[in-house]
Amino acid sequence: MLKFLKDNLKKIVMLAFAYTYVLFVAVVPIDYAVTAPGGLTSMNTAFVIEGHDMPEEFYTIFVYSYRPITRFQYYLFKNDPKMIVSKMTPAQHQNTIIDEFRKGQISKFYSYQTALIHAYQMASEKDDSIFIDYGFEGLSIYSYPRRLTEITYGDVVIEIDGKSYEDYEPEAFFNLSEHQNVQYKIKKASGEIYEVTYEQIANDLPFGFFEKYEIYDAYPHFETPGLSSLTGGPSGGMLQTLSIYASLLNINIGDKKITGTGTVNYNGNVGRIGGIVQKIYTAEWANADIFFIPISHYPEIMDIKVSFEIIPVFTIEEAADWLYENFY
Repeated sequence: MLKFLKDNLKKIVMLAFAYTYVLFVAVVPIDYAVTAPGGLTSMNTAFVIEGHDMPEEFYTIFVYSYRPITRFQYYLFKNDPKMIVSKMTPAQHQNTIIDEFRKGQISKFYSYQTALIHAYQMASEKDDSIFIDYGFEGLSIYSYPRRLTEITYGDVVIEIDGKSYEDYEPEAFFNLSEHQNVQYKIKKASGEIYEVTYEQIANDLPFGFFEKYEIYDAYPHFETPGLSSLTGGPSGGMLQTLSIYASLLNINIGDKKITGTGTVNYNGNVGRIGGIVQKIYTAEWANADIFFIPISHYPEIMDIKVSFEIIPVFTIEEAADWLYENFY
């Protein structure tokens, strides 16, 4: 054995080096993340509207995100136009999987509430028996500097620099938070109220908020079983709104498969999302017929050849009007 090792030492060293290099490339993570095409999620079980069937033709769309990736994965994905490979952000470095899950659930709750509010309001313009009563109740904390250990995801800001949410429209109250030095009064889910004095320092993760709404009453009554699912995020807001709207007005979609992506804010504007190219490829592979998209994203995907119809919109009202005019 010693003679074999002596005679083949150079080869053994070279093989060991090669093995170590391959192991390093294939296993050791680097500072990059990848976004890949995903799949569709049916909306027909996310909401229950009393006396109305939820249409089966509406689907939200999701992508897969992986981080960190290995160097081998980096070289495998970086030239694939269906993938996005990018350096990890400071937030991605600091947030754990549990953090991302909690953030996803907060943004999903916001998306569901906003979808219900807009869908009921728009449907009530066609049928005055439909109504919804709701109120703004502060800003739900979606992200924050992790050094502020007293804060937890989902706590609600009810005062900013002594000014109460009760005296402001949502957007105006939101704008009060855009300062480097702020005094917050915050309410926990338990009802406990505490105060935080925030002074921004270098490398702080920014505060992020979603408006918190409470729906007091609505007709027809509704339930939201989809909130118990593990998926999260706000990008399904437009399709959630359209599926509720179609249910309330009994719009017959036929056999069309409708999907798309886009957040919906308080004013009804349809907002940008991540992974738009990957979502286009996902819709193509899923044989979609119609894809609603924020108009600001359209230039990014207009050269991709697809078999479905793309509907760019600026507001949720534009999307609902298109649906009503084409299928009612």
